Amino acid sequence: MVGGPCDFGVVVTTGDEFTVLTTGLTVFQKKTMVVPIPGWGLSDLIYARTRAAIPAGISVVRIPYNPAKFPPRDESKDTLKDRLSRDLNAELAGYMREVAKGTNCRHYIQILNAISPIGSSSYTVRGFGILNQDAVLGRRIYLYALAFIRIFDGHDFSIVRQSSALINMQHSLQVQRFLGKLIGGPYRELPAESFPEQPEDAADNLALRGGVRAMLTESLDKTLPLLLGIQRATRKSDPR
Repeated sequence: MVGGPCDFGVVVTTGDEFTVLTTGLTVFQKKTMVVPIPGWGLSDLIYARTRAAIPAGISVVRIPYNPAKFPPRDESKDTLKDRLSRDLNAELAGYMREVAKGTNCRHYIQILNAISPIGSSSYTVRGFGILNQDAVLGRRIYLYALAFIRIFDGHDFSIVRQSSALINMQHSLQVQRFLGKLIGGPYRELPAESFPEQPEDAADNLALRGGVRAMLTESLDKTLPLLLGIQRATRKSDPR
């Protein structure tokens, strides 16, 4: 199918890592370890839920992603001047043009990590992981599954539609923050004993795997139809 026409090309650029994070009142309490989770099958799950959201009869191609060719940008090292001078939309268009090279699709869907602040703190969480929040009132554990969806036009690679994958579609991330939600996106509180004694133990923890897969599935199943519904409505007037 590579090189031939298709309706949607799907690029999954997340799903292979799980973060074990501890935060406290000071930066000295922060501990982070990123654990490989190849056995969790998250990238395959993401593609399967994306394919399920697209009606039968519409062609879909999964486009391989090579993280070594496109390493993630460390935006934490960007200066304010650098951020103001960048054309982010042009960067994203160029990125997707390279990833999609050799294909010919009307639209491209990218599923990647979403990022959220932790409450009103300066800490953030990204993608999939577990948070041990060690605060004055005690220790609290949260499992999170944060994905982001972008849909690109296949002609000029402009972004047509984008959104975090959410379970509660009635409340935007801004509203969730106003309502006091700790994390912007799917998360759930777990018992204290759920936090792995050794970070690497998370990779073999079936409960954590099942919790992440359940939140990821529900959020994609609720968000993708909304985004793709708009796409299906606009495709009829597409002259290409």
